Amino acid sequence: MVAWLRKVATSSWLPRLRHGFIPLALVFLAYSAYRAKDSLLPLLTTVSLPLLLLASLLWGLAQWIGPLASLAMARILDLRLGYRELALISVLRLPAKYLPGGIWQSVARFAAYQRLAIKNSDSMTILIVEHVFALGTSIALGAAVLLLATHAVNTSRIAGGLLALAIIGLLLASTWLRYKQHHARPDLAWILKLSLSTCLFWMLAAASFCMYWIAVFGNDGADLRLVASSYLLSWAAGFVVIFSPQGLGVFEWVAAHLVPSAHSMSVVVTAVAGFRMITIIGDLSAWSLGLVVSRCRHRAPESCP
Repeated sequence: MVAWLRKVATSSWLPRLRHGFIPLALVFLAYSAYRAKDSLLPLLTTVSLPLLLLASLLWGLAQWIGPLASLAMARILDLRLGYRELALISVLRLPAKYLPGGIWQSVARFAAYQRLAIKNSDSMTILIVEHVFALGTSIALGAAVLLLATHAVNTSRIAGGLLALAIIGLLLASTWLRYKQHHARPDLAWILKLSLSTCLFWMLAAASFCMYWIAVFGNDGADLRLVASSYLLSWAAGFVVIFSPQGLGVFEWVAAHLVPSAHSMSVVVTAVAGFRMITIIGDLSAWSLGLVVSRCRHRAPESCP
């Protein structure tokens, strides 16, 4: 199964399409930055470094919250894996998501599960359901927040439709998960914990983006509910456009049309693209902490800080 995943990542039509899309996305972002250079320079002089640090810390914390969903999945599938083990599997493979192909982190996690003698079917169930819940939850939260923050009729209708579709998708995924579980009786409590942990992850991710937004643009009166909603829905748009690795270009373009701002589209696109640096720093911090925990795990307790 791992070999098949590697083959998909390296030789299928999808990675080739992604590799062709990357230069277009980079050109779009570079052109936006060029057009926005006169407006960006004054903003750079007023950026709040403490808020940027807080945004990175929130993103790094989210990477340690995400494995709670994997723990819930493990309990539903009756797998004897603890939180620390699942968290290290996840955070120590964060750098793999930046490799060309777009699925190397999933490949690395699948290989780790395989080394733990987890059945391929259970490993695939964990990865698929986690992705479905991530997409459904980001859309549901983004749409729900948008409903609370807007009074426009057309926008409310669109947000209501997205919320309904997301809930239906999450219910279908939950039903399929109950079918796949290895218990004689349905374990609804762990499905609820899966939902709550995924919600918590996206709340932290959205909070990280909001802190970044305030750090760059200041307290300009923008409704942070709309900023958070724009981030969640933009991420979902980038995720479903499968030929865009990590939503590159798509995430920025959608966010520029959704996020409330008095600045030009080129400025917003460039600023949103800058949030990727925050996620990289946050991933690096989570990965570094994972290295420390992993090394302490193999040493005597008294040698650990």
